[in-house]
Parts: sequence; structure tokens; C-alpha cells
Amino acid sequence: MIRFHDITVVVQGPVQSLSHREQDDGITHRCLQSVREYLPGAHIILSTWKNQNLSGLDFDELVECDDPGPNIREYNRDGTPHIYNNNRQITSTLEGLKRVKTPYAVKLRSDNFLTSNAFVEMQKRYPKRCSEYQFFQERVVVPNIFTRKYAKGHRVAFHVSDFFYFGRTEDLLTLWDLKFEVDFKPTERQKYNTAYPGYVIDCTQMFFLRSIQKCDPSIQLDSLLDIKNKKVKQSEICLANNLVIASHEEVGLGLCSKFLGKARVSRAKGRCAHYQYLEWQQLYKEYCDPSYELEYPYSKRLQLWLDRCRYVYPTYLETKLKLLIRAIKK
Repeated sequence: MIRFHDITVVVQGPVQSLSHREQDDGITHRCLQSVREYLPGAHIILSTWKNQNLSGLDFDELVECDDPGPNIREYNRDGTPHIYNNNRQITSTLEGLKRVKTPYAVKLRSDNFLTSNAFVEMQKRYPKRCSEYQFFQERVVVPNIFTRKYAKGHRVAFHVSDFFYFGRTEDLLTLWDLKFEVDFKPTERQKYNTAYPGYVIDCTQMFFLRSIQKCDPSIQLDSLLDIKNKKVKQSEICLANNLVIASHEEVGLGLCSKFLGKARVSRAKGRCAHYQYLEWQQLYKEYCDPSYELEYPYSKRLQLWLDRCRYVYPTYLETKLKLLIRAIKK
């Protein structure tokens, strides 16, 4: 059993609303208090930006980072750029993780919070591994929010959430010790993004891919929807062998209001496109431990299938049509 004293929580990101990112009032205070409540004895590192108001915040160690600014990964047809905060996330996460001295670590956004410590026991619940694509020393627990099985009605590969991680510190460093993203520069051949007329690789795909490519450079994706050459199976083995994927409620993660209520990721329309905990357990049984006893009631399988029939599968042909139009207009 992992002791809480052997865990450091890196709370990363801004602690107040900024021009490029609004936050719920008091959310970082709630975040830090939840760590004290559910991981008593754990060390807290707050990794944020310089010149933030830190009054009233309860942490053990402070890392104040220089803001690397936003990055550009693609352009619209009218020439306006898509602005991302990838380098900001790499900076605040990595600079915090570099200072961790405990064997286990948590990466937690400053605008999320804990609702339990279920992830601690969950990390040790699935001990069997297979030999293929074993990149981490131990499994890393991630929530299924934005850990997509489907995007735009299509199966996708290596689409892993970047919200929360719990595992060995060395494994989280493998995940986040990344070089900065270089701004995309349009050319005559690539006017809008590196995948056009396809969709550019999602940010969450990019982070996870770049981390595991350090272990196996042969793993590649050309675009968001690239599943050529058995990449779905390759992704499934990787997810089964290196992660535990469950809902944010099952993991013990609370979300800020931006991702609740009417937000798509909190409605059936969005949730059913994500990997479900029982689906991850199916992968674990298939690739790692055939003797694992999985209880997956038919009623739950049916409801998930019906939700996907309603919200996911119908967009498959719509996406195909959009890709065709994009190719014609290229």
C-alpha cells in the first residue's frame, strides 16, 4: 500500500483568472485544501507563474515559472491562428515534477480538485503487464475525460487525458519532460496545419505520443483520425499496459465549472465518446491478464451502445464529407 507521505502533489497552472484563462473564484484554494483532506501527509508543490496573488494558499513548496507564452499549431482559412497553451502546461508541470523527491507523484491542474483518494488504491489494483509497449515502471492512473475512444465519429488512437496523473515520479517525468512546441509556419504545401486536409493531432494525443516516442520512436500519427497500420490495436495495448483509465468520479477528481453542467464532456453526448472504466478493464483482461474476472452487465453495454448510436456513429459520415470538402478546397 502506498503511504501518503510517499506522494507529492504538483498543482500546476495559474491561481487566478488570467486574460487567456478564466477560473472559478477560489478554485485553487479548494484544490489545495482537497489535497490536505484526502492525502494527509502528502507534500504539495505549487507550480505557477510569477506575480500571482498567493495569499491564503496552503502549500509546502513554491515554484514560480517564467511564462513561455502561447503557441500556434494551425491556422484558419482566413489566416487567423489557433492559439494553444501547450508550452505553458509543459513548463508548469515539468518544473514542479523536477522538484519531487518522493517515489510517487500527482499532476493536478490548479482549477481541479480531489474528491477522494481512490486513485491511490486503483494504481496497484492491476498488477499484470504484457511485454509489448511497456513504457512505464508502473501503471499511471488517468481520468477518462478527453481520453477519447472516438472523435468526430471515428475511432482514434493514443488520445489520453492531460488533466490528472498519478504514478511513479519517474513515469510522470517520462510523460512531461518534453521539448517546447515550435509554432507551425504555413507553406505553400501546408497552408493550415501539418495534417491538412485532415485534422491536426489533438493536444492530448500530442503530449502522450511525444512521451512514449522517447521509448519507441516508431509510434507515429499523421493526424487526429489516423488509425492506419493497426494503430488502434497498438494504442489499445499501450493503454492496457501502462495506464488505468476511469471516470473522474471513480478516480477521485473534481472538475471546475467549465467542464460541468451543460459542457459537452459532462453530457451523455460527450461522455460516451470517452473510454469507460469497464472498457479499459476489458483491454486489461485481453492484453495483460486473461484470468481477470470482469463483471460488465449487459444493461451497461447496451446503454453505452445506444448512446453511441445516438451521438457518436452518426457523425462518422458527416466527418467524411467535411474531409472531402476540405480536400477539394485545399
